[in-house]
Amino acid sequence: MLIGEKKMDIQINRAGHVQEKVDHLVPLRLITQSSFGSWFLAASLLFFCVSDTLVALNNDSSQVVKLAAFGLIGIAIALRPSFHRKIALFAPLAFSLVVSFSRAYDHSAGLEELLRFLCPVVITIGLFAYRVRLSAVLKMFFFIVITNDVYQMWAYLAATTGYPQLVPIRLDSGLIVRAQGWLGFFSEFSFINFCAFIICRRYQPTRRSRRVSWTFLVFALLGFSFKLAPALALYPLATRRLRWGAWLGIVAVAVAIAIGITSGLLDTITGVVLQKIAFYIVDGNSARAESYRVMIESLSGGNLMGEGLGTFGGPASIKYGSPLYSIYHFNWYGLANTLKTTDTFYPHLFVELGLIGGVVWLWMVLKYGNDNRVNRTWLLIAAAFCFDNAFSLAFVSPSYVFAALLTMYLFRETDQVQMIRVSSPDKKVSTANRRFHAEMTGRPQRRRF
Repeated sequence: MLIGEKKMDIQINRAGHVQEKVDHLVPLRLITQSSFGSWFLAASLLFFCVSDTLVALNNDSSQVVKLAAFGLIGIAIALRPSFHRKIALFAPLAFSLVVSFSRAYDHSAGLEELLRFLCPVVITIGLFAYRVRLSAVLKMFFFIVITNDVYQMWAYLAATTGYPQLVPIRLDSGLIVRAQGWLGFFSEFSFINFCAFIICRRYQPTRRSRRVSWTFLVFALLGFSFKLAPALALYPLATRRLRWGAWLGIVAVAVAIAIGITSGLLDTITGVVLQKIAFYIVDGNSARAESYRVMIESLSGGNLMGEGLGTFGGPASIKYGSPLYSIYHFNWYGLANTLKTTDTFYPHLFVELGLIGGVVWLWMVLKYGNDNRVNRTWLLIAAAFCFDNAFSLAFVSPSYVFAALLTMYLFRETDQVQMIRVSSPDKKVSTANRRFHAEMTGRPQRRRF
């Protein structure tokens, strides 16, 4: 059925009679179940972010907000039930989770970790269901990023004037103010700004979006998240080529850093970086390094199906006092009463789910809805997020993983398809028409390249 309205122009002819002239047919979008569902999905992202803010403020109502976000995703999936063929991975994953839950020493701890492991799975299923209607989610994502950046500018002002703040300022080593926005987590703040930078420059870019992208990059750097450094270094490889202005900017930054180091202006920042490298990597005297030791011992001992949910690495294992830390003689380095997690995801995953369960979980979350052939931008985002999780629990942070999976879904197609889509306005219009026809009629149109 053709959906639209006639746009009429009233004109007066030479005889003085009024005549109507039909210019064109303007298509209208129906308010369908999918339209509502896409906004439910977008609202869930906002709820997850608010939940993280409440966690940063030590507010117990964060769990209620998080459950409400899960409910919104469930409603969205129910309104548009569409599944990828890799949904078959859910059967072995569910079996692994049931086995691990049965081995939990405390069922309350096991239930908490079960919900955390299911969270990214539900998010990726919801994003796939709305893969051709992600505009609402994308608008919500940029709303969250921009409001965080605006709040961060207020936070800098408040730090110098004493004005009230929503989230306390984070000082690294008592010297560096790390940007964290109203989310309250500097690592996530840097990552979502980096994702916004990539989207503006690589997803149907315009001249204006390319200019705005540098603003997001600046805020990403203000988080001083050193886990983002490899992604920034690999960005030129993902883009294949950079314009002369970008290379000039890279050279200028490199020269400025070199001058700052040689002149001693960056001694404070350099000292912090070297301290972190020694603390986390070289010396190995941290809970993060210790957690990898436990993971290696557990897997080498034949841990294929997990030692139980809520037993290691996650907040539930510490909250409910898991005996596994004593069994493996875990060394907290004097921070046993301070840390709420070991802040490393992979030991948490493979110790609790085992080698088989961990691999299936990762494959389900990262590859569900994605073709076997992916482009370089997808690989860049996936690699950056996976590297981040070597020093964090971002995979089980709903808002964090939502931003990563959303960006990955935008670039789930191969480089050839992405280039065709953005190469000319005619191609973009034809793609939009095909999607509109498919959504209205339920009959997808063939792509012609």
